[in-house]
Amino acid sequence: AAETGEIHQINGSQRQIINPEKLKTVFLNMLAEAGVELYLYTFACEPIMNGEKIQGVIIENKSGRQAIEAKIVIDATGDGDIAARAGAPYFVGREKDGMMQPASIMFKVAGVDVERGVFPGAFEETFQIPAGDIQELGKKNLPSPAGHVLLYKTTLPGVVTCNMTNCTGIDGTDAKDLTRATVVCRGQMDAIVEFLRKFVPGFEHCYLISSASLIGVRETRHFKGEAEITEQDILEARVFEDWAVTKASFNFDVHNMTGNGLDETGSQKKFTQKKGYTIPYGCFVPLKVENLYLAGRDICGTHMAHSNYRVMPICANMGQSVGIAASICIKEQILPRKLEPARLQKRLMELGVTP
Repeated sequence: AAETGEIHQINGSQRQIINPEKLKTVFLNMLAEAGVELYLYTFACEPIMNGEKIQGVIIENKSGRQAIEAKIVIDATGDGDIAARAGAPYFVGREKDGMMQPASIMFKVAGVDVERGVFPGAFEETFQIPAGDIQELGKKNLPSPAGHVLLYKTTLPGVVTCNMTNCTGIDGTDAKDLTRATVVCRGQMDAIVEFLRKFVPGFEHCYLISSASLIGVRETRHFKGEAEITEQDILEARVFEDWAVTKASFNFDVHNMTGNGLDETGSQKKFTQKKGYTIPYGCFVPLKVENLYLAGRDICGTHMAHSNYRVMPICANMGQSVGIAASICIKEQILPRKLEPARLQKRLMELGVTP
């Protein structure tokens, strides 16, 4: 944390703020230390299957098309692209209608007087500024379906991250929809910057300096696995006997499916379960396909549970557990479906992870 970020007091609470440029280099150094062979600028195209057993992936890059054989494959694509093409069963979006959370492009502005600025960090957080309520002003003055105001301090002086672009009704597994979402969100940026200059104290002279290289997709496929985590499991702070991830903690961050702000099913301020919860091992093992793990927002869980576990800190813990599980399977020559969770838990506890 000391290498990649800083502790800040924001709106009365303490937060760890990451410097993404430093973090990129730290991650690369960690991968090198671990002996990982990297394939950057590479797209995973298809699984290599032997019946229902995955034995590697076909990749495509500037060097051409290649086959990468693997004893275990971990699908951390977010959308479960390889798992889906391997035949693992799934559903998309919300169970009742298949609708998925909207997409966004994050961007940064500089030239902000942060001492005078206000920083609403959640949909239900607002501030009274000279022109009125900042969230109401956003709804009235920003191009729909944008309209909420989310502003985050960074580790750099005068630089603020904006989470305010918004595109509804897209399927993040469809290239045409991803293209449309990118055009829509980029088209909102100038209007957002003008809004900040006009209405928000400290932002009078702000200007755009960078934006995400990819559209941010929140929700697509939910796979069916050996176990499933639900909204009720989270509300009960359930500790599963076969836990693989522990102390997961967030709220039901469901973005409005048809507009801006929080969806009517979401819960931020009203989310009172502060104990955290665990995620069972079976959520990372999809049905039907052998030698395959899931890690990230594509694991086995309901739409509402997903709105909680999809965030980065929880997904990072998933990666740790699944990586360890895969190494155990390889060393002991067993299938992920046959691994006893207690074996994984033993190693996690040796590393300081407790339920």
